Amino acid sequence: MKKLNLLTNIVIGILISGTFVSCEPSKMEQAQGVYSADKESLKSMLSGEMKTDNAFANKILEKAIDNAVIELKIKGDSITGLIFIAGQTSIVHSKVELRNDSLVFDNNSKNAYISKNEKGLIYQPSATGQGIQLVANDKKELSEETKGAIEKLAQKEKEQQEFNDNLGKWQLGGFVDEFGDKTGDGYPYVVVRGSHENSAVMNSDVIVKAYINAEKVRIEIYNGSMTMRETFPSSEFGTMKIKLPNGDVAKEKIFFYKNTISESPDDDNKVLLDHLMNKEGELKILIDLSTASRYYSDKYQFTLSGNNLQQVIQEIE
Repeated sequence: MKKLNLLTNIVIGILISGTFVSCEPSKMEQAQGVYSADKESLKSMLSGEMKTDNAFANKILEKAIDNAVIELKIKGDSITGLIFIAGQTSIVHSKVELRNDSLVFDNNSKNAYISKNEKGLIYQPSATGQGIQLVANDKKELSEETKGAIEKLAQKEKEQQEFNDNLGKWQLGGFVDEFGDKTGDGYPYVVVRGSHENSAVMNSDVIVKAYINAEKVRIEIYNGSMTMRETFPSSEFGTMKIKLPNGDVAKEKIFFYKNTISESPDDDNKVLLDHLMNKEGELKILIDLSTASRYYSDKYQFTLSGNNLQQVIQEIE
């Protein structure tokens, strides 16, 4: 009987001990809340990375620190928020898991780390990088400014993803009149990436928009961020080279007008239009502005294919 009582007491002791241990807050529970960056900690980290005594560079650093925003909310096993440092912005929306003594979450497909200290949390963008002190706020939700910034950035990322998904696919565009109102008439267009080089730059990225109007292929070329159209010779004829799927290279006369390139009305042999409308395979296009003006050395290369063009034309009809 004494042995039985002893065994019972041991079991009860283990259960009670386990209950007390389970009642201790876990690292995840301790980290719950909303946190923002301590600017002095941020300054220390960025100063260490820059390592410069240049006055101008230090002014830029001070501006970057003033504008920086790190606001994170940990709730349950999830973390959300915004990280904006030196012009680089990322939305944080990830699960958090405990690894050793750190909480680990995904930030732009890379692991970021959070650990507890006496002032709040230490945020480390990488396992070996210097940490940024995060201090707890007295609020339970992210600020309205941060929420608004996250919504705008999320919308921008969504639009960018849609843009990337539609690259190389023909789409339906709509004409507008001189007042900017839609006329109801449509046209097929496609957007692709291309490259640009001249005597000063090599292989910089450009965005190429090609569309079909009045039985001609017309081409507009923009910088990589699509904020500015490339400048061409004015009212000049030139030549573009087209490498066909079988390896042959054809030439076609083109006309430059108002920074738009079009198949020339003087050239009855519209190689580009004919292939896109009636044939399969990818065309490699080379447009050399020096064929139109000796004052230009720019060359543009990109590829086009007909793929779903006929489907878009049927929508118009």
